[in-house]
Amino acid sequence: MKQLNTSKQKQSKWYRINLWIHRWVSLVVVIPFAILCITGVILIFHEEIDRALGIHPEVQYSQQTTQYPLSRALSALQKIYPKDHIVSTALDDEHFPGILLVGMAKENEGVNQAHWSYIDIHQAKLIARPEPTDTFTGFLLELHANWFLGPIGELVGALIALLVFLSLISGLVVYAPYVKRFLFGIIRRDKGKRIFQLDLHNLMGSVVLGWALVVTITGFLLGFGTVAIGLWQLTELHHLQQYYYSTIPVTSMLPIDQVYAAAAHVAQGWKPTTVFYPNTEYSTAHHYLVLLQGSDGLNAKMLQIALVEANTGQVVRVMQLPLYLKMILLSQPLHFGDYGGIWLKLLWALCTLLTLFITVNGAWLWWAKRKRIR
Repeated sequence: MKQLNTSKQKQSKWYRINLWIHRWVSLVVVIPFAILCITGVILIFHEEIDRALGIHPEVQYSQQTTQYPLSRALSALQKIYPKDHIVSTALDDEHFPGILLVGMAKENEGVNQAHWSYIDIHQAKLIARPEPTDTFTGFLLELHANWFLGPIGELVGALIALLVFLSLISGLVVYAPYVKRFLFGIIRRDKGKRIFQLDLHNLMGSVVLGWALVVTITGFLLGFGTVAIGLWQLTELHHLQQYYYSTIPVTSMLPIDQVYAAAAHVAQGWKPTTVFYPNTEYSTAHHYLVLLQGSDGLNAKMLQIALVEANTGQVVRVMQLPLYLKMILLSQPLHFGDYGGIWLKLLWALCTLLTLFITVNGAWLWWAKRKRIR
């Protein structure tokens, strides 16, 4: 009997701790998390919104259109910006077919200082497009991703995600005793407004719990995206730069088309997408660094790295990304639900709206109880 009472006391203490965590942690994050929910539900449809507003870069061409060399498009861009040098190129056939994204920078500047241009590959023509931060969705993305604070804001977002995770887990512990006493998902309409709202809070929380945990964990990982890339630069990339260090200057630069072809030939089943030019913060002094994307399954969300010699076009190394970067890459599509078409986006939006309701509803429950005690 004594052991039974001790067990009940321990359970009661564990319940009170989780109730305290769920209540106060939820109140701390209610406003920033509500902002993340509102911006997040809009950003799920960012491509559709940009296309409707006419700011999504698109080109119209038939399958018979001649595929001109990428170097032709780069030559046209170089005439527009004769004093700048190219630091990066990117192809994204899934979102921007027929378009080459090019980063250019001033002398002694690199990728992080680059300005970006969209080029119609088939016409070698610059496509006018506003800066991402000047668009509606670009503004919301910066708010959602880093609170306009850069890398520090990303870490703030990770902290919010951690607090939300604690709120979800503690809420699960708090709701468990109700399941034993009442039928799961019961809505008591005859017990007053607050009890009705409490039952809605518990029911909807249970419905979206799994989804909310996935989005919260992925949001936490994405908050460390810049930190993770910086860590990779300081470790693996720095090792490559030291290993291939040479004082001999690059005498000739391989045409960009040959760089893409060399990387594609070596990594069968992987498509080269982004190329960082030699002597930037994301490459070595004598190599192009090429990002390769898989063609199907999980590999479609994964990247590999190939080093292509700037002089000869020889691929000297193909490498896997470290585990922590792979986890961040997988987190992005799971976080925004953009890997399964419009129906998955609609599901993500519905779950986000339900989570927003739970967030606001929980704050109201605390306020109503506080007001009743007074």
